[in-house]
Amino acid sequence: MLRSVRKMRYALVILTLACPLHGQRPSEAEAHALIERARTTALRYNASLPDFICTQVVHRFQDPRRNGRWQSLDVLTVRLSYAGRREDYKLVEINGKPTLLDYMNTEGPTSKGEFGTLLLLLFHPDIQTEFRWKGWTTIRKQRAAVFSYKVDRAHSQFEVRYGAVDQGPNDIIVPYYGEVAFLPESGDVLRVSQHAVLPLNFAIKESSGEVEYDYTEVGGRRFLLPVSAEILMATSRYKTRNFVEFKDYRKFQTETTITFDK
Repeated sequence: MLRSVRKMRYALVILTLACPLHGQRPSEAEAHALIERARTTALRYNASLPDFICTQVVHRFQDPRRNGRWQSLDVLTVRLSYAGRREDYKLVEINGKPTLLDYMNTEGPTSKGEFGTLLLLLFHPDIQTEFRWKGWTTIRKQRAAVFSYKVDRAHSQFEVRYGAVDQGPNDIIVPYYGEVAFLPESGDVLRVSQHAVLPLNFAIKESSGEVEYDYTEVGGRRFLLPVSAEILMATSRYKTRNFVEFKDYRKFQTETTITFDK
């Protein structure tokens, strides 16, 4: 689960250096300009989005012996609403059956923040992320710049929790690292991965995730939004994988009637 970075105002200067040619390694100044372009886009991301609702479908799998033999655990259907620049998660079905359980307390692995918080934890100036150029890649026929990154413990807001009780020894803030791929011309992020650096004596031995973004229509306009995510967690003897689909984006209105595909 991720904690949101507090709201602050920052004046950002966008460097207008030309993007390096595909396959060409950018200079230090060009690489810095690319990151600043992505930072500006990411910090404007939440503010530019309309209020909306989408369906989040979480397919949960387990590998109880950590031998690579995955078993289907269950499927969660979640109503994810975004209003007033805040995310709200409501679990409505488990395996197609209505439920009143809280999304974060379903006796299995859950996560929040893949929608918007992840980008803040990567690009917010207070986080002081260290970026390094890695190379070029192609995502859905689009050229994307790839940077590796890391965030130290002193600036991290990445929370990993074991069990239902927070604010205890099983609830910790950890450093993390990963990769981010974005369009060099606009700074639009297409993919982000994140890997926690966990203490050796902590019950969870692995916590990582990857989010894919694509352009999606909401209320007649196109926005860059998450379309899928994969979350991996493991103890010394047990491993889980959550595959998350984000779909059915629509504008939030008080009279909206919500239905879920089976």
